[in-house]
Amino acid sequence: MFPFLAIGNPVYDIIETPFAKTDGRVLSGCSVNAALTIGKLGERVALVGAIGEDFREHMVNKLKQYNVEAYVQPSKETGGFHLVYLDESMNDRRLSVLGHASRIDVSRIPEILFDARIIIIGPILDELSLEDLKYLKEKSDALILTDPQGFLRFLENGKVIRRRPENIEEVIKLSHIFKPNEHEAHVIFPKMEFSKIAEKIAEINSGIGIVTLAERGSIIAFERKTYKIPAHPARAIDPTGCGDVYAGAFAFYYLKYQDPVESAAFASAVASFMVESIGPDFKLPRKEVEERFQRVLEGVEKIR
Repeated sequence: MFPFLAIGNPVYDIIETPFAKTDGRVLSGCSVNAALTIGKLGERVALVGAIGEDFREHMVNKLKQYNVEAYVQPSKETGGFHLVYLDESMNDRRLSVLGHASRIDVSRIPEILFDARIIIIGPILDELSLEDLKYLKEKSDALILTDPQGFLRFLENGKVIRRRPENIEEVIKLSHIFKPNEHEAHVIFPKMEFSKIAEKIAEINSGIGIVTLAERGSIIAFERKTYKIPAHPARAIDPTGCGDVYAGAFAFYYLKYQDPVESAAFASAVASFMVESIGPDFKLPRKEVEERFQRVLEGVEKIR
């Protein structure tokens, strides 16, 4: 049995920051980074996604190296982006498309995977739909943690843009835990304060709302309570995938302890390791993870 199931297309990206650049295309993606995090923390996790034949074998072997079992669906090409961070703050980036992978056929997911306790929904670009989420809810009793990145991205004239889909509140309602980053949060709820957005999400899904704020940490709301979670100081090299790592670490801790605040503090600590490296081979040394977790926990503030 796999306690965790991550669903979303893998990508092979070229990443450029002011401090580092990949040597060609490297494995990434929301579901991939979340699954890698869970695997590196010592739990079994399955990943479902579509990828082209050019990178299929490399992806399967790389994920297996870190305790992640890939259930691959075919795609006409491998998805991927060329990411260029706009300045040294690395708060936003410019994307150009290297490949657009096929949609995921959720009806082909093996029955055994629906025994998962937590399903992480991490689409990249239009590979999952509201109807797919409804299908997953019908098939599984798992908690659903959604990173909405791929629900808000659209390809127009070869460029990726963010736009608020009409059905996004239905997506939130189907997700027990819903986690946009600061840019996505303002696409969904323009001009609202981030703490109010987290609270609005928790109101819609009667569960947990999280907004990640890069080096400013994150905000979590649940059961009419709202907390500010600090980021752990880090020597930032590449922020790509930090929110994905946050999602995987949150799911890992929450399944064990069911404590939303501690789970968010743990996720913040683990994400700090990702920002200090580039690519899928980031390290998560147990002792240092625990030390950073305790430091983040000490800085948690209750907002309301």
